[in-house]
Amino acid sequence: MKTRVRRHLVGLGLALPLAVIAQTTEISNELPALATTQLAKSLDEAREHRKNVWRDTPPFNDDGTVNGYVEISRGDRRKWEFRMATNQRAIDRMIPEEVGGYPVNYGFVPQTVSYDGDPFDVLVLGPPIAGGRIVRGVIVGLMLMEDEKGSDAKVVISRATDGRPDYPLTDRNRHEIADYFDRYKLFDAGKFSKVPGWGTIDEGLALAKMTHTFFEQCQHAPGPTCRVAPLVAGSQPRPAVKPE
Repeated sequence: MKTRVRRHLVGLGLALPLAVIAQTTEISNELPALATTQLAKSLDEAREHRKNVWRDTPPFNDDGTVNGYVEISRGDRRKWEFRMATNQRAIDRMIPEEVGGYPVNYGFVPQTVSYDGDPFDVLVLGPPIAGGRIVRGVIVGLMLMEDEKGSDAKVVISRATDGRPDYPLTDRNRHEIADYFDRYKLFDAGKFSKVPGWGTIDEGLALAKMTHTFFEQCQHAPGPTCRVAPLVAGSQPRPAVKPE
């Protein structure tokens, strides 16, 4: 069973403001077999540590903010990845100079597992943030992405002051970030990536909730796949974002 949500496909014109076309997409409540297997492997590796950043940090806070662990600082060409077994980051590879450094701080939401078996990715707007830090932020959108493993959407957050995001998700942000993630696997043989569009705050929150539910309920899945209860409209907490 799937929950239907809205989807925005964003045109990437340079001279004109980005055109937004409303469509629909679906959030599956079934974690694929490969992802379920990877979840079990990650939990097994994390068992070596009394307190593991991914396993033991809550994804949500009482004020409605989301926690994001920063793996890669904005501008960095080093592809840092969090290792469950060591409970810290390690450099996986270098991004080619032709592609450049990440245009946004990049990491994951703890206590989540996405459809590819990795933690749910997070993009943190604003200036560079040192890798290895946990950041609290409000959700400002969702970047839809597809790669060789399937759906790989990323929730976008910003640090906030009095409930308002310090850094709004602008059309320029969308263009720069989408352009980068459309290109960043060009030199990786057998891999690809594309950004078909952007989602809303509610969609980002819904996907964060679903991937956290996968983490909680799929640890001892009896079958190769894991199916959880579908999201119920209005059941997820509202993000702490005040209107402008």
